[in-house]
Amino acid sequence: MDRKRPEGPYRAALIGCGRVAWMLEDDPLEKKPCTHMGAYEELARMGKVQVTAASDADPARLREFGRRYGVEKLYLDYREMLLQERLDIVSICAWAPERAAMVIDAAGAGAKGIWCEKAVATSMDEARAIVEAAKENGTEMVVSHMRRWSPEYAKVKEIIENGGIGVLQSITSHFSGSFIHTGTHAFDVLRWFGGDIEWIEGTLEDATGSLPWDIADDRGGRAFIKFKNGVHGAVFAESKGYFFFEFDIIGSHGRIRIGNNGLLEYYRPSASTHYTGFKELYRVEFPEFEEANIWTGALTNLLDAMEGRVSSRNGPQDGLAALEAALAVHESHRRGGKVYFPLESSLKIRSR
Repeated sequence: MDRKRPEGPYRAALIGCGRVAWMLEDDPLEKKPCTHMGAYEELARMGKVQVTAASDADPARLREFGRRYGVEKLYLDYREMLLQERLDIVSICAWAPERAAMVIDAAGAGAKGIWCEKAVATSMDEARAIVEAAKENGTEMVVSHMRRWSPEYAKVKEIIENGGIGVLQSITSHFSGSFIHTGTHAFDVLRWFGGDIEWIEGTLEDATGSLPWDIADDRGGRAFIKFKNGVHGAVFAESKGYFFFEFDIIGSHGRIRIGNNGLLEYYRPSASTHYTGFKELYRVEFPEFEEANIWTGALTNLLDAMEGRVSSRNGPQDGLAALEAALAVHESHRRGGKVYFPLESSLKIRSR
């Protein structure tokens, strides 16, 4: 059932005014929009939403944001902003250790929609509290596992479901970064393609990596996954001196590779050109798909969910599940063996 929307645009605010909030819009190489504010501006031109306030603990950064976008209602304390402003939507762009309290406070203050960065939290208790707060307050929510709004990844999901690589057998993920900050992106895709996880067994790197998103207790490493449907997975997240993020998806009758730098390859079996009587995999044309921006896609999904037309493609339960998988690697390293789901862990990992 459709829910009543305001006569004018939705009123939105940002908590946290750093890179993913708006600063990446200044990167000349990024495809625009590429931030929360970039998406808000796109939909503001359609009269759907207007950013009316923002909060950040850094006064200089807050003033810079306000000047850039003409936002006058600026707050150093996000709680004061939630108290003073009548907000329909709140974007949570602060660091992971702060997100749970911010989501819970925003939902309690009456926000109809929340767009939260990942990882959604830093512990299972925090993530469960987020899920409960959204449910209790009737708050729609999207979590920024952005590949959920990627037409390329959606097409891969469609190919898998339609048997385009036969029976799915394994998924391998490679990325540079750490399990909580970067890895939640990977685990979300792994669950999307592979289904619910039965167990994870993993080990961590000896020390945090040298890349800027590897901080504090959040480390990379390697992990092996058994999905409940029998599919197997592997994750390799050792620190590297370059950005790297891709998936290798193997089925009984095909293969797909997808990742950064435009990697999108589809392979199907045909008669071997090397061995008589055998078939080998050869690259074929990837099916057509309609281009779309993932940032405007995420925000549009949130607005549509708020109005009751669709469900969130990546809601708080998905955020919890991706974090659960990442925390399971840490827990497996600590215990020294397989960790079965649902995860029972009191670990709290510091991450961005």
